[in-house]
Amino acid sequence: MRSTVTISRATASELDEVLALLGEVNLPTEGVAEHFGEFLVARVGERLVGCVGQERYGDVTLLRSLAVSPELQGSGLGKTLTARLLDEALSAGVSEVVLLTTTAREFFARQFGFAETARSKFDQVLEASPEWRLPRCSSAVCMCLRLG
Repeated sequence: MRSTVTISRATASELDEVLALLGEVNLPTEGVAEHFGEFLVARVGERLVGCVGQERYGDVTLLRSLAVSPELQGSGLGKTLTARLLDEALSAGVSEVVLLTTTAREFFARQFGFAETARSKFDQVLEASPEWRLPRCSSAVCMCLRLG
C-alpha cells in the first residue's frame, strides 16, 4: 500500500529536517535559511521525504534544493514538487525560472521544458543569491524556463 504524500509550505520548525535531507542527497545548504519562506516540503506521515525552494529576485526566481529521499527517488515526487513550485511562481508574477544542476539536466528539460542558457545572462540578477555564488555550483549547467 502506497502512503499518501502531503505537500505544504515549509515552516521554521522544519528547517533542520530540510537541511538534513539536502545533506543526504549532496545539495548545498547555503542560503536555505534565508529563503526558507519560499520552500515547499513533502511528508509521508511525520517523515519529511522531499523539498524544493526558490530564491525570488524581481520577476526572476532561482529554483533550488529539489530533493527527494533516496527511497522515493523515481516515484514522481520530484516532478510533483517542481510543478507545484512553478505554479506558485507563475501566480506570484515570476516570468523566468532559472536553475543550476549537475545531475538533473534531462529531468528538467524533458518534464518541464527548461533549456540550457548562458549563466552570464543571469549573473547580475542573481548576484545576491548565496547558491549562485558557490564555487561548487560554478560548473553546474544553467537552465531557464519562461513562464506565462
